[in-house]
Amino acid sequence: MKIQFLGTSSGSPSLSRNVSATAIGFEKSKEWLLVDCGEGTQHQVLRSEYTVYHLSIICITHLHGDHCYGLPELLASMSMSGRTKTVNLVAPKKVVEFIHSTLVLTDVALNFELHCHMVEELDAALDFPLCRIDVIKLQHRVPSYGFKLTEKSIPKKLLIDKLTAHGIEPGPHFNALQKGLDVSFNGKLLVADNFTYNSWRARVVIICGDNEKPNLLKPYIDGVDVLVHEATFTHRDLHKVGMHTGHSDAKRVAQFAQEHQVPQLVLFHFSVRYHGSGLLSQLLAEASAYYDGHLRLVEDFDLLLIDKHIRK
Repeated sequence: MKIQFLGTSSGSPSLSRNVSATAIGFEKSKEWLLVDCGEGTQHQVLRSEYTVYHLSIICITHLHGDHCYGLPELLASMSMSGRTKTVNLVAPKKVVEFIHSTLVLTDVALNFELHCHMVEELDAALDFPLCRIDVIKLQHRVPSYGFKLTEKSIPKKLLIDKLTAHGIEPGPHFNALQKGLDVSFNGKLLVADNFTYNSWRARVVIICGDNEKPNLLKPYIDGVDVLVHEATFTHRDLHKVGMHTGHSDAKRVAQFAQEHQVPQLVLFHFSVRYHGSGLLSQLLAEASAYYDGHLRLVEDFDLLLIDKHIRK
């Protein structure tokens, strides 16, 4: 499982950073997931290891333009690339309305079904072949959300000792069980979950939209491998600019991650005031003062690999 950061700027792009977009890739699958799609994201995808053809899930955190203006053009390009499989869009209702209106007004007919899941109407997590998605309500000037992604499609291993103890000899049914399929053997139903286990513990990441209250993540943070959160300003600069922005600062996010022992914290969505040689060091110094785990402040196209937790 890996994360590639396609846009790490807040509000507007600069020469070194584009606006928000984050790609998530999964084990042994060409299909991938995108969180947010600011203007120009499709150009960033062209420079990444991903293709628009294989994009299957898109999650939009909120309706501000630096998080969704690139989506109509991306969907049009996906259609022109020959995509015919269903694409799932998980987004606030107003973003869904924006997309549909833009496609109609620009006379774009998609070659694939765009299955829309409006976050306000969800009462449970979403399960897709790639991952489970829990939607987290955040605090911003407009309704904003985070997404907790739990890896799925993990290869199964057989509990050989248990199979032997039940007198179940090797055969084609072993292959079926390993694929997660229940199978009949000598007149008995063998339930795959009873005789297999996942090769590794599911990897879990949280990727947040704009959020001024990191503590809202508390009910979701246990077991998370990586927290990706905005740090638009330093603590001092945020108070100078004003709390009305609805953003977080590096200090508050770092304090939250330290309190909850998050093993890896990734900060992004930086104000343009920190773009340029050496300027990000202010945010790094502030976060490092309050968090002693694995900390990264990412640039556009940085790649983060999330290790497997192998079960033996």
